[in-house]
Amino acid sequence: MLKQVIIDEGCALTRIALLEDGKLIHLYIQDHVEETLQNYVLQGQVQQVVKNLKGAFIDFGKEKNGLLHFKNIPSAYENKIQLGMRIPVQIQKENTGEKGNRLTSFVNIPGYYLVALPYEPGIQISKKIKSSQRRDELKTLLMPFVNEALGFIVRTNGKEATDTEIFNEATYLAEKVKQFHEMKANVQKGTILLKAEPLYWEVVKEHIKEDEEIIFLCNNEETSQQLQEKVELFLPRLQAKYKNYPCYENLFRLMSIEKDFLETLKRKVWLKNGGNIVIDYTEAMTIIDVNSAKAILGKQIGKTIKELNKLAIEESIYQIVRRNLSGIIIIDLVDFISKEDRQSVYEWARQFIASIDGTRSKVFPPTELDLLQITRTKKYLPIYQRLFGKENEYTCQFTVPSMSYLAFKVENEIKQIVATTDMKQVFVYCGKTFYTELIKSSIPAKLEEIYDIKLNLYEDEKQNQTSFDIRFHKQ
Repeated sequence: MLKQVIIDEGCALTRIALLEDGKLIHLYIQDHVEETLQNYVLQGQVQQVVKNLKGAFIDFGKEKNGLLHFKNIPSAYENKIQLGMRIPVQIQKENTGEKGNRLTSFVNIPGYYLVALPYEPGIQISKKIKSSQRRDELKTLLMPFVNEALGFIVRTNGKEATDTEIFNEATYLAEKVKQFHEMKANVQKGTILLKAEPLYWEVVKEHIKEDEEIIFLCNNEETSQQLQEKVELFLPRLQAKYKNYPCYENLFRLMSIEKDFLETLKRKVWLKNGGNIVIDYTEAMTIIDVNSAKAILGKQIGKTIKELNKLAIEESIYQIVRRNLSGIIIIDLVDFISKEDRQSVYEWARQFIASIDGTRSKVFPPTELDLLQITRTKKYLPIYQRLFGKENEYTCQFTVPSMSYLAFKVENEIKQIVATTDMKQVFVYCGKTFYTELIKSSIPAKLEEIYDIKLNLYEDEKQNQTSFDIRFHKQ
């Protein structure tokens, strides 16, 4: 199986795609306008201790304080929490709306085979490494590094790692932990102590095995170089090839997956047989409705419905994974004719989602109303929440394009102009809201610097609040 990782970098958004034999499987978005703090470690300061909540509110330099539960406080700080005290915190879960972020002080620093634990001495080994001999070998290798300020978790893929790979990674992580302990003693609240790993590296750790063959495609030379250095350090056995492209190259268009990306933003997705699925988001779950639409049922209705439902489930699973949906997901299938068809499609769905998404998703048998139930653990913010906002607090539908997404669309058009013309300046006519946000940001200056082109921004009453038009001349 040929695996390719596409890193399509821009100043507004970076899109990362994992392809298997040319088909888009996983899709990730990194927002550079509204940077995420997920997994960042910052210096925090206790603002309020609330015993009824069994936790404390921590000011870590952002607009809203985060909640740190007592159970997420290591022994080094246990029973010492008091007003004004400084304590490092890691963003465990970013929340939207009125809720603050969920925090932990059990800081972890991940590698590929290991996770370093600055406050948890000892060695923990993945339960999936069952060989007692291998477990003993790993403990022997890591024991010289362990002290009261450093412990390790050995991840599952440590089972196949060589002793040299484990030793080199432990050395690297031990140095990072040392730097962390030295830094946290001398900085004020809000200071970033440790940044999260780049998103492309998280993708590699999650989906790439150390002995595979893979091709990385990137349109940023610096990012490609950093990736290559990480691979050489952590995955020396990986058979990796690197293809670099100019900054103005749209790699999703080049690899023919731009249509797949745009499809993840639509409510309705068409199937090959003329049927379709309609995806709606509610507060508590995602609902996917299967429709026969233009599909021809014919005389063998039972067989046709079975194939329609299989197609719909297959596309639904691709959409669930690509959109990073999580929680409870209900697929409302077309009613089966027989119980045998219902059971066989369910068994097929279980195997298919396991091959695509591993253990993150779980499929439950269809109900008598032919509702197929899926649960999926949350790891990343869904694509629709990354790129869109709500019109108001009373709706669950995300339909208002974000500043980041609009800037991304402007950048994509500029890429096309730079790639196909000799134009050195363009005129961007924006709706009022987008214009106001754009001129307050650093994006126009970055676009001019990266693409060597002059941007002329104008507010245009003819445009909708969040729309724009690009022209080669002044109106």
